[in-house]
Amino acid sequence: MHKEHRSDSASTSTRQRKSRSHAIAGFASAVLILIASSSPGWSQTWLKMPEAGTKYAEAGNWSSLWWLPEPGIAHVKGAQVAVTPEASIPPHLIFVPPGDPPADGWPMIVFLHGQGESSPSPLPRVALQGPPQHAGRHPTSLPFVVVSPQKPMRLQFYDDEVAAGIKSLITHYTTTLSLDKQRVYLTGLSQGGIGTWNLASDPTFANMFAAIAPVCGGMRPLSRAAQLNTTPIFAFHGENDSILPVSLSDASVQACSSETRSRRAGKVKYERIADAPGFDYSWSAAGIPYMEGHASWMNAYYPKESVVEELATFPLYTWLLAHSLGSD
Repeated sequence: MHKEHRSDSASTSTRQRKSRSHAIAGFASAVLILIASSSPGWSQTWLKMPEAGTKYAEAGNWSSLWWLPEPGIAHVKGAQVAVTPEASIPPHLIFVPPGDPPADGWPMIVFLHGQGESSPSPLPRVALQGPPQHAGRHPTSLPFVVVSPQKPMRLQFYDDEVAAGIKSLITHYTTTLSLDKQRVYLTGLSQGGIGTWNLASDPTFANMFAAIAPVCGGMRPLSRAAQLNTTPIFAFHGENDSILPVSLSDASVQACSSETRSRRAGKVKYERIADAPGFDYSWSAAGIPYMEGHASWMNAYYPKESVVEELATFPLYTWLLAHSLGSD
């Protein structure tokens, strides 16, 4: 972000925002040994806090998919639930952190999954990777509500039918939970990365997302880049991606960078990973084959050196918390 002279009131506002972000980040160090026992099917063995300093990759068992959520009809504090509602709201996972929300409400991440987790794949498998994986495995360490809609295999996230459902889902939770409407973030991987670029650049979603983080995706068409000139962007893609070429993100980042971007949006951040991994930690247990360079979301959501209870070691999450719709 560019440093510019501000009025006293603007400086005060900035200090207040920083203070609030620090308060949220402090949540990650809370000592919560168990989650609500009302979460069915979850062994308390798995819900113990990892030892201090434990890296994400080494915390908990990866030989089974024990953290995939149970079906439910509503959110449960401190647990992730797989909800299959009726009417205009799509099937989705919902995670609400334990404890009381901050004064302005929890920030919310909307996560868009990859093609393999599309329906008719079982809804709980949306938690195989990304933020819902983190929420399921280490629910005391993630200071966001995480909402993860599931789409049908035959459709894209930006198709009208799916997009309308996601908008209804966001509206539902921003009006029924204690959420900070100024801090709703959008991220997704692979097909969900494509969805992230395209939903955020859809004029009907204008002023809905405080920031976006598309991973191994791309915008279609590039002419919509101007719609993102007020939106902070942090993109990720592996140079060696064998499934979706890095040129998709290259072109999208270039298109957005060529626009006149607002001070709040700042320069587009882009992590172009030279040797991205070809598997997620969960893939062996899930039976998913190796895909050269495609799992660049490992660098985004749980970098190699990230420590479970230290939010500062997850740069994407701290970057998200630095942005709100109310900031200048």
